[in-house]
Amino acid sequence: MGHGLEQAAVDVLAIIGVIVLVGFFVGQVSRRFGIPQVVGYIVAGLILGPTILHIVPLDLVENLDFVSELALGMIGFEMGLHLHFKSLRRLGPSIVSIVILQALAPFALVALGVVALTGDLAVGLLLGVLATATAPAATMEVLEEYDSGGPMTTSLVAVVGIDDALALIVFSLVVPLVESSFTPLQAPGLLEVLKVPLVEIGGSMLVGILLGLPLALYISRYCDSEVSQVAVAVGVIFLSTGLSRTLGLSLILTAMTLGTVVSNLAPGGVECMSKTIGQAGPVFYIIFFALVGARFEVVEVLLGQATLVLALGYMVLRIVGKYGGAWLGARLSRTPAPVRNNIGLALLSQGGIAIGLALSIAHRFDAYGEAGAALGALVVTVLTATTFVMEILGPILVKVAITRAGELGQAEGSAS
Repeated sequence: MGHGLEQAAVDVLAIIGVIVLVGFFVGQVSRRFGIPQVVGYIVAGLILGPTILHIVPLDLVENLDFVSELALGMIGFEMGLHLHFKSLRRLGPSIVSIVILQALAPFALVALGVVALTGDLAVGLLLGVLATATAPAATMEVLEEYDSGGPMTTSLVAVVGIDDALALIVFSLVVPLVESSFTPLQAPGLLEVLKVPLVEIGGSMLVGILLGLPLALYISRYCDSEVSQVAVAVGVIFLSTGLSRTLGLSLILTAMTLGTVVSNLAPGGVECMSKTIGQAGPVFYIIFFALVGARFEVVEVLLGQATLVLALGYMVLRIVGKYGGAWLGARLSRTPAPVRNNIGLALLSQGGIAIGLALSIAHRFDAYGEAGAALGALVVTVLTATTFVMEILGPILVKVAITRAGELGQAEGSAS
């Protein structure tokens, strides 16, 4: 029996090895054609997954969720390292207006458009909620790959990070409202509805601060020792990710707060922390994005003409809402043209957060019989189909945005 377990473990490690190697080389090919590496990682996962080669089975993808969460923790930490309070104070008004409108505009457009298309208010509201979320992982990977730096990059990182919290709040307000149409019970009050997301957001920030203070102190004193900084920084990121999972918090917000504390209390250590993540992160990132690709079962997703039309409508309306909302928010706050005209292009990726919310919707509506289960399944199918497209297209548009804004290779310490 012990031999069988050992063999199974070896098989899993062999598959992980294949994922890393194939992901790396497909990413390099992607880069040769001027396409962000992250697109290559996702394509590699699609090739290795159930859709084509079946080398990476779906159950293994689900069992490796912890690897994806560690990657998200590192990505959140990187986001925090970009958030300097001095820069944020200069950009403050524009960030607030961009964050609000880039979330509310796609919510309204998708909700109204889907209702017009299907005549179903519940489907419109739920897909509208999911349209607010962005994908920080793919966005940050592109910014790091191309050493992006400048006002647009700083604004983008802040907007993507805050959008995570805003999506949770919108989700908590709208989903109970839709649930109330399935049950004669009285709908929950506003305070009850807001309690969960506010506790989650506040708890995430508190854990990030409590872990960030000693890490900042350590880094400010011992940043010269590369071995110790890798071990300590990665260990704290793992700890923040694990605590977030245990306490039911947002691991992206926790890790982002952790990075922000380090960035502002130990500014001299930001460069060495970036190098640390550069050394430790790539393997996790390759696995993370390859698993994103492996999740997609394209043949099943594309079955059903009506669902395909709905997915296409959702995607188009979300793109128009995200870009138009970000542009209008920047316009109202008199943000300079390089930011105003490009930040919307960089907000179109949609990934793990949206899928997580969609799965939560499916789980919650399963309790309302066949009609609820069908609603949840439709939402998950639409999100799966559109996420596949936007995870490929989104990173390419991030590169276009930072190139047009003139911020390619402008990060501090960049060799470009």
